[in-house]
Amino acid sequence: MSKSVIVVGAGAWGGWTAFHLQKAGFQVTLVEKEGPGNVLSGSGGKTRIIRMAYGGSQVYTDLTAQSFNLWEAYSKEWNDPLYHEKGALWMFRGVKPTYAELSIPLMKEKGFNLDALDLKNLSVRYPEINLKDITSAYWEPKVAYLEASRACGVIADKFKEAGGQYLKAEVEGINYQEDNISGLTFKDGTVIQADEYVFACGPWLTKLVPEMKGLIHISRQEVYYFDALDQYSDLPIWLEFREGDQMYYGIPDHFGQGFKFAYDERRWSLDPDQDDRGIRDGILAKMRGILVNRFPSLKDSAVLKHHTCVYENSLDGDFIIDKLPKAQNGLVLAGSSGHGYKMGPAIGKLVTDHLTNQKAIPSEFLLQRFEKSSARKSQYEV
Repeated sequence: MSKSVIVVGAGAWGGWTAFHLQKAGFQVTLVEKEGPGNVLSGSGGKTRIIRMAYGGSQVYTDLTAQSFNLWEAYSKEWNDPLYHEKGALWMFRGVKPTYAELSIPLMKEKGFNLDALDLKNLSVRYPEINLKDITSAYWEPKVAYLEASRACGVIADKFKEAGGQYLKAEVEGINYQEDNISGLTFKDGTVIQADEYVFACGPWLTKLVPEMKGLIHISRQEVYYFDALDQYSDLPIWLEFREGDQMYYGIPDHFGQGFKFAYDERRWSLDPDQDDRGIRDGILAKMRGILVNRFPSLKDSAVLKHHTCVYENSLDGDFIIDKLPKAQNGLVLAGSSGHGYKMGPAIGKLVTDHLTNQKAIPSEFLLQRFEKSSARKSQYEV
């Protein structure tokens, strides 16, 4: 008889993990309390960006290259356009482009390019963008946006088509017996059991696994959709690094819903169950200033739509994929937010290979690293 696995959480990581495990022959139950990629989750929202530049990290470069292949392959196999290639402009303001320079050789090994640009020619090509304070820029041709919430729903459906069991329920507690999990208790008192357990609960992980509280920080990430002029519809995806480990990004052509603009700061905390998710005037004022600095003609542009995403960040900005602290038959997947969505397909394969063949998890993701590592604000610090 094949092994049984319970996966908790149907976001990008949980959904892809359940799908790959089911395809590999496991008997998988996927448990989700609100629905795949729901609006409250870290995988919620209209889109996410997939790009290859990773500041010289071999493990992330490998995972992203694999994910590019899988997103493209499954979009074709399912005849469903979850993947939209666009190209991206990387800009650096007042900081050395170390992140780009370290990325280039690893990207070339995978067949991807990141090319330095001449700023004078760039200003002619994109007169809509104010480049006066930009000190260097690069072009990454193979960048795309992914349909976030919708993709989570599609993956859950494909998982069920493959024979997986999907349960809409809330896990209230983990039951332990010696150094193993003996079952999960639902909010209604029901207990379910399996041979192996995978927890991809995003910002709710610490409710089930309190031991993770000191390693995870939950942050508020507001996303805005501005009323943009038609002249912006042909612009590429853009990403900008600024002093102080600040990073901003946007998708000008966004399904006709407006000019998407977001940030990658992690300093605004959020309680995923208690805090209001509406616009915070102070955050909006700062972001509007940055947007207008880069795209001056958006000065009077109104916010058409807003979404507050919730990130669960590890102390050093890297993923956490490891055994549950108190159980040998439990895996915890955490620290995915901000840059983890795009790697969902590869993370699902990694977990499947680990449970199938005992393939080692990269040391960068193991909990033991926190015994000697120092805190970083994000993975963009190099």
